[in-house]
Amino acid sequence: MKKNPQHLALARKYRPQRFEDLVGQDAVSTTLKNAVESNQVGHAYLFFGPRGTGKTTSARILAKALNCAKGPTPTPCGECPACTEIAAGTCIDVLELDAASNTQVDKIREMIIETVSLAPSRDRRKVFVIDEVHMLSISSFNALLKTLEEPPPHVVFILATTELAKIPATIVSRCQRFRFRPIGREETAAYLKKIAKIEKIEAEDAALAVIARASGGALRDAVSLLDQACAYGEGKLTPAALSELIGTLPAEFLLGIMTAVLAKDAAKLSEWLGKVSAEGFDATQILRDLRDYLQDLYLQRLGVSSGLGPEWAALAGAHPAETFSFLLSRVNRTLEDIHSSDSPQVAFELGVYGMLEAAYDLRGWVSRLEALERRLAAGGAPLPAGPSAAAPMAAPTPARSAPALPSAAPAPAPAAPRAGAPAESWWNALIERIHAAKPALASGLEGCRLAVEEGGSCRLLFKQAFNMERAQAHKAFVEEELRQVAGKPIRLVFEVEKAAGKAPARGGDEAQEWVDSSEGAAPTDAGVQKALNAFGGKVRQLKKKP
Repeated sequence: MKKNPQHLALARKYRPQRFEDLVGQDAVSTTLKNAVESNQVGHAYLFFGPRGTGKTTSARILAKALNCAKGPTPTPCGECPACTEIAAGTCIDVLELDAASNTQVDKIREMIIETVSLAPSRDRRKVFVIDEVHMLSISSFNALLKTLEEPPPHVVFILATTELAKIPATIVSRCQRFRFRPIGREETAAYLKKIAKIEKIEAEDAALAVIARASGGALRDAVSLLDQACAYGEGKLTPAALSELIGTLPAEFLLGIMTAVLAKDAAKLSEWLGKVSAEGFDATQILRDLRDYLQDLYLQRLGVSSGLGPEWAALAGAHPAETFSFLLSRVNRTLEDIHSSDSPQVAFELGVYGMLEAAYDLRGWVSRLEALERRLAAGGAPLPAGPSAAAPMAAPTPARSAPALPSAAPAPAPAAPRAGAPAESWWNALIERIHAAKPALASGLEGCRLAVEEGGSCRLLFKQAFNMERAQAHKAFVEEELRQVAGKPIRLVFEVEKAAGKAPARGGDEAQEWVDSSEGAAPTDAGVQKALNAFGGKVRQLKKKP
């Protein structure tokens, strides 16, 4: 009875064997090919980048290029003993070490330092490939330093890591560095489509796009998911089957949730969340899927990406980029809350329903505030006091219905105040202008009394010396703002308002009258005098009873 051949994982079967086969790493492959062709191969290389992007594969290809029977050549034959053994990981002159399981300095000394001076058994070069090198201990790194800096001419070191920051600078400086970037979704989907065609797998483009999105830029993960999906779908791949297998939320669910959020429709959002709960999807996975689509919406709204379908593209066009930026940060914060909460479901629902209040048109809000500033600067009548005065500062309407406040036509500058005439026509506008720049100064001016003098000057009468001194310190600023409002320069005089008369004090004959410190009746006590200088007020002196 003939046995079926053992299944070989697609990730191993379609592992690149030449520099030209590397996906998404053109800079790395071109540099290494040119180095081999020009005989300028370095003694130590450092490959860093995310998992599954071709670091160990590139190390094997470089080893084959150096030791191929027809080489050194940038295009190894793949058929000689050196090429086949390196591809299978059994070559005695190419040592692949896992730093995660060989962290001790004794093992590094035994496996590398003591054997590095030995000549290759058969090939031209002895190649040491140390995977996950950041896992080595500090002592191991120190033991490796001298050997890594000045190895024998027949030795090449290739260090691979996913965490460059954990490698000492003394090691990094002794290597040529190559950054492996995440593989783009389009490149991943195209590579999967090529494999599916060779393997005669019936796969929809949308299904391959789901795999590319789920892989997170790791091509090895994408090929492994394709292999798993083939077993699940019996040779036919659909988006629904992939979503069921991977555990991602179906696109229609995500679209429904996002539409309800942007429409601020709590009832519809509750309906979609009920469907999600009934299907048993994980809350964390839901938020991650939402974050992926929000990122795409944000990038499309900024004009740097255009890979969304028509329904998602319509959502992106109906709202400003600030909306999606805020929602992205809200989703990230909710993910953090879920991880630190003892009730993840409550944290999830609070975060998702909280997104309903986020879709504000910030640009429309800013445009209305700028229009209000222009109106006040032109001398227009300020908004009436009361509840309606706060309307311009209220929460803005959603992006889909936030018309900008029409800019008021510039009003002519009011005439300079006449002697004895009420100055409220421009005084309120002056207070509003100062309040926008210096709120504390404006609050002090609101309590003073204005008196218009002959000759165009004005006196500001303050009830407290403290407010007067603060206003005097900003006199030039106040006069400049007044000139903008009144249309001509006006000189200001600051005074403390004198009491109209002395009121008799309560408490009988022994009690004295209230005395205003500004009238020269200041007490001799230094502490009381300091308080009066700071806050103003009056002093009441009492005689002690005999």
